[in-house]
Amino acid sequence: MCRAAVVLFTLLFLLVPAAGAEDLAAPIRLTFIGLNDFHGALEARHAKVVGGREVGGIDIIAAYVQALRKANPGGVLLMDAGDLYQGTLLSAASEGKAVIEFYNEIGFDASAVGNHDFDFGPEGYHCVPSSPDEDSLGVIKKRIRESRFPFLAANIFDRQTGKPVQWDNLEPYAIVVRKGVKIGVVGLTSVDTPLTTHPANVRQLEFRPLLVSLRRVLPALRAAGASVVIVLVHAGVGVDEESGEAIGPVADLARALEPGEVDLILSGHWHMPFAGRVQGIPVMQTWASGVSFARADLEVDPLTKRVIEDRTVLHDSTFFFRSARNGRSLLFAGQVIKPLPQFVRRLRQYRRSIAHLQRIRLGQAAADLAHHTELDSPVGNLVTDAMRDADQSIDVAMYNSGGLRTSIPKGVITFGRIYEVVPFDNSLVKVMLTGVQIREILEHGLAGPYGVMEISGLVVVFDPDRQPGQRCISIVCSDGKELEDDRLYTVGTNEFVLNGGDGYYTFARGRNVHNTHTLIRELVARYIKKQGIVGPAEGGRYRPKRTARGKKTAH
Repeated sequence: MCRAAVVLFTLLFLLVPAAGAEDLAAPIRLTFIGLNDFHGALEARHAKVVGGREVGGIDIIAAYVQALRKANPGGVLLMDAGDLYQGTLLSAASEGKAVIEFYNEIGFDASAVGNHDFDFGPEGYHCVPSSPDEDSLGVIKKRIRESRFPFLAANIFDRQTGKPVQWDNLEPYAIVVRKGVKIGVVGLTSVDTPLTTHPANVRQLEFRPLLVSLRRVLPALRAAGASVVIVLVHAGVGVDEESGEAIGPVADLARALEPGEVDLILSGHWHMPFAGRVQGIPVMQTWASGVSFARADLEVDPLTKRVIEDRTVLHDSTFFFRSARNGRSLLFAGQVIKPLPQFVRRLRQYRRSIAHLQRIRLGQAAADLAHHTELDSPVGNLVTDAMRDADQSIDVAMYNSGGLRTSIPKGVITFGRIYEVVPFDNSLVKVMLTGVQIREILEHGLAGPYGVMEISGLVVVFDPDRQPGQRCISIVCSDGKELEDDRLYTVGTNEFVLNGGDGYYTFARGRNVHNTHTLIRELVARYIKKQGIVGPAEGGRYRPKRTARGKKTAH
C-alpha cells in the first residue's frame, strides 16, 4: 500500500468513531424496587386504596419483578425497609420462614430490620421468653441466618458490650454490584423500637440515633469503593397537610445530610406512600402489606460511577394489580403480568399448612367492624369487651390500638381473620391500678403518637383542644359512677403495655400483677363463638367535647 493511501486510511480511522464508543459514554441505568412493611402478606388482598381491586400475592409480585428485570437486564436492585413477616396467620404459622423463603427465591438484595421483626421473640410459639435459658431474639436471628441476602442494621448495638450486634448475616452495610457500579447499602432501624415491639425482647439492645449511625459507616462504604449510596431505614416520612412539607424522622435525617452523602432513601414504618426529594435527596416509601412497591430510575455516569442527580426519576407507588379492570391480563414494563406457576404452587403449600385453622368458623359480623387508632374503633371495642367477658373480676379492659392490625368485614368470621386482627402473642394480664393511674394511661393515649388506648368498662368525655395530659373532662365507669382517683380497679390488659410498650409506663406501677398466660386472641375467638353474631357497639367510648368559649360539643 502506498504511503498516501496509508495516511488517508489512518485519517479516516481517527475520524470515524469506534464501534460502541457512543454506548460506552451513555449513562448506566439502574432500576430500584423497594418494599416496606410487608407484614407476611403472602396472599393477594382487596385494597381499599384502589377501590377494592385485588392486589398483591407472591405469585403476582414475582411477575412484576421479573418484568422489570427483563426491561433492564443486570440493572435491577430489589430491597426492603423492614417489617417482613409479622401480621398474617400464613406467615406466623412458620414464624416468618415462609416470607424469607419467598424473598430468597425472588432474589432480594438486602433488607433493613423493622421493629416488628422482633415480635416473635424466642423460637417456639410464644412471643417472650418463658425461662432464663430462652433467647428473646431467637426467631429474628434464625430468620436472618436463613436469608440468602444480608439484613442491615448500622444503629443496633449490644447494651452490654457497647458494640454493634454480632449475628450471622447481619451487617451495618453491604456492597451490591450492578453493571460495574458498586452500590453501598446501609440499614437503619427506628429508635422507638423498644416502644413498638415487645420491650422484653429488645432489652439487651440499644437503637442509636439515625444520623450519627449513618455517618459512622459512610467512610467505610466509600473506602470499599461504593460510588452510590442507598439507605434502607425503618422509620417514617409523611407530608404535613397544611404546609405540604415532608415530616417525620426520615425527613429530619435527609435535611441533616450534606449534598452527595446519600443518593436514595427507602423508608417504612408509617404505612403510607411518599415519593419526593427532601433537601435534594430522593426519598421513597410505599403502602404496607405487599399491595405496592416504590420505584426509582437512577442514571450513573459511566466514568465517575456517581449518580447523575438531576436525572433520577421517582415513580409514584405502583400497585401489584393482579389483572386489568376488565379482568384480563395487564401489561407492565412491556410484559404480560400473570401469576408465576412456581409461586402459585408455593402458596398452595402454605395454605394447606393452615387450612385447619382457616376453616374454623367462629361466628358472624352483622356489619363491618372497622379498625383505626383515632378514638375507639369497633374492632377495639370487640377485643376489650371480650377481655372483660373472659374474667368477671376485670373492671376495665385496655388494649393499645396499635396492637390491633386490621378490620373485620361483614359476614363469616374465621379464626384466620382474628389472627390478623390480633397477630401478637400477648396474654391477658390483670393489674390493680388507681383511678389516677387509669387517667394517666388514657391521657397518654390521647396525647401520644401511637393511638388511643382501646377500652371497655369506661366512657371518656374529653376536650381535644386542651393541653396534653389535661384532656379528660369526665371518666365514667360501667356502673354509671365517676372514676375515683384513690380507688383501686382491676384492669385487664396485655404484656406489651405492661412492659412499657407504646410508652405506657404507668402499668408497671400497678399492684398484684397476674399473668393469666391465656392469649387474648383466644379470648376474642371464644367471645365471638359465644355471642354468635357481633356488631359495632352503640355510642363511642371516647366522646369529644370542646369546652372553649364559642365552641359546640361534637355530639
